[in-house]
Amino acid sequence: MAVKVAGGNNTAGQANVDANYNLNVNAPLAAVNAGFVTATGEVTDGLVGVARQVRPLDVSPDYKLRAALDQIMWMDTFCHAQLNLSKYKYISSTMTTALAGGKMVMNNGNSLASGAYSVVNTFRTFYEDLSYGLYADFELGFSALPVANNVNEFGMGFAAGVAVPTDGVFFRLNASGVLQGVANNNGAETSCVLNFTYIINQLNHFLVVLFADRAEFWINDEMYGRIICEPGTANGPTMSNSLPLLIRSYNSAVTSSAQQLQVATAAITKADMNTQRSWPTVMAGMGLSMSKLPDGVAAGQSQNYVNSTVPASATLSNTAAGYTTLGGQWQFVAVAGAETDYALFGFQVPAAAANLPGRNFIMTGVHIEAYNMVIAVATTPTILQWALGLGASAVSLATADSTTAGTRAPRKIALGAQYLPIGAAVGAVANAIDVNFKESPEMVEAGTWVHLILKMPVATATSTEVIRGTAAIFGYYE
Repeated sequence: MAVKVAGGNNTAGQANVDANYNLNVNAPLAAVNAGFVTATGEVTDGLVGVARQVRPLDVSPDYKLRAALDQIMWMDTFCHAQLNLSKYKYISSTMTTALAGGKMVMNNGNSLASGAYSVVNTFRTFYEDLSYGLYADFELGFSALPVANNVNEFGMGFAAGVAVPTDGVFFRLNASGVLQGVANNNGAETSCVLNFTYIINQLNHFLVVLFADRAEFWINDEMYGRIICEPGTANGPTMSNSLPLLIRSYNSAVTSSAQQLQVATAAITKADMNTQRSWPTVMAGMGLSMSKLPDGVAAGQSQNYVNSTVPASATLSNTAAGYTTLGGQWQFVAVAGAETDYALFGFQVPAAAANLPGRNFIMTGVHIEAYNMVIAVATTPTILQWALGLGASAVSLATADSTTAGTRAPRKIALGAQYLPIGAAVGAVANAIDVNFKESPEMVEAGTWVHLILKMPVATATSTEVIRGTAAIFGYYE
């Protein structure tokens, strides 16, 4: 039996409604009369993409609202001009990949050829744990509206050439011009259509969220699609729970015009898990350890260590670097004792600019080994006194502080001395220098210099004697 509730806008003793005919309700103030209100969180409002979705908040057995902290795992901005081969695996045929205009551009050469492809993967993989999500974020766009026979994929997964991916979860703009969300479990794919239309040369925020039982596909903070893996079917959206970042563009057949995939940024985040990783560990995991040259310069190792090759002998100088690397192998012909500070190593941290992601170098320690070569030490002992020079604005150790020229002298830290006595034979090893800054790291700013300084107050110039060794400078970029 239907019952009509009569009321007004402001009538005592009756139910009242507002101007939009919503019933006015106040929760009882007396606890004995109170009912229950369940708190939920709105995941998506349903105005676009999937239907409105809310999820309940979670409370611990001790009545505490459960909360979690995300952990950044990877972050890159492609504003520079050098492909970083230390961090990414670049594979291509006919298509080219280049950094230009603040973006990584797939098919930079505008190939129309059938079978042309360009694939970028991180060497690193990222793991997804049960009950914890994994986010893959991209700020990217396209140079043209969908082009028939051109395919673009970006997310996490394994793919090679133009073949179907073997595992992963990713966005796909397919050969028919349809934008899809794809979950690929060991080659078997499930997809959903994402009703999103992009504007050419305009960046959008694409986000793949991978959980153990589902994959979600977000664009500009709206969920456009999701794939649910029902219990008892596949082990999850993907077979592997550890996937590399994946960005791929290819032509499945000849195209009538060229398409470029333009990636400005890419990131991976571990969701809902406070991993308690140290900041140096996070930076190293993002490819910013001292063993690699940072983004913006030609990729390679940071130390002077050529495969199966003796190091070139350094020319010792106060104003020029004997080696321009961040440590490594070194050697020089024995020189006379003097109070001269020699810039045995002088390495410039790449400078910051609009098209260069300036990174500061955080130094955590130094280790130095030295030994005698060719002939025994003669006439006098050899003393090697070591120091660091940090933050100089030029390679010369004579650089001075200036309030007008903007220059800065190196800030020096004494490290200790090594000793080779008279008669030390060929192969005699001096005491090692090992200094740890982990409790109080030193910072060298982008654009300034790291110097490993050598002074030899006692030594004998001997043209046939060679002092040789290694130097490791530990740290990370941020």
